[in-house]
Amino acid sequence: VDGDWTAAVLSAIERPGAPPLALASISSVHWSQGCLIDVDKVAAALRKQKALFLLDATQGVGAIPLDVKTLDPDFVAFPTYKWVLGPYGRAFVYVAKRHQNGIPLEQAPHARRSVKAEQDLYYADTRYVPDARRFDMGERDHFISMEMASLGMELIASWGVANVRDRVTMLNMRLADGLKGLDVHMHPVAARTPHILSLGFPRGMPTGLAERLARDNVFVAQRIGRIRISPHVYNDEADIDRCISAFKRHMA
Repeated sequence: VDGDWTAAVLSAIERPGAPPLALASISSVHWSQGCLIDVDKVAAALRKQKALFLLDATQGVGAIPLDVKTLDPDFVAFPTYKWVLGPYGRAFVYVAKRHQNGIPLEQAPHARRSVKAEQDLYYADTRYVPDARRFDMGERDHFISMEMASLGMELIASWGVANVRDRVTMLNMRLADGLKGLDVHMHPVAARTPHILSLGFPRGMPTGLAERLARDNVFVAQRIGRIRISPHVYNDEADIDRCISAFKRHMA
């Protein structure tokens, strides 16, 4: 109820009598409840267990600062269609250098040092390339989506992820303040991620709430009994106030 998913994850990692832990794959943000998970504490707990850490940063990259040098995860994966303003169908993975000699899932020609159709000997050198490029997906050279993804990430980088975080934090705090008094549940501020506000309904979600909001051009996501609201930098204070007004009408 309090939204402390960090404590829940740490308890699962450290549970007595469990088999040895090899790898943990978790998100930095709970996808439906909008609660922030302290990945620094999780990483430290996993290191004690000598377990690998795969961080699913889908819900965080672009809105929450992430420094892989400080965190030192084994792997980080995220798509571009969320908070880095990119297209569907593109995703990126970070692989720590200590794992870059691994065997890739896809055995694509570009993962090898010299396997090319345009040369006389196709399999000239089948050794893997010596870095994380060996893990690239097949048909990686989809130039349109790659350019879209690149421009989106460059734009977010030019603004600064901390600035994006501060902006959407302000919008979500304005939204949370405006919804006080309604029959909704919000996790404590300390547990919430800054860029997502998730609403629970102690008496059950009103029937068709998301659809009725959409008819007012207020678009929210319904997630296992909760409503998730995720303003981005293209939203402004007027959008937030219109969202508050629509909620009050449809929750009355």
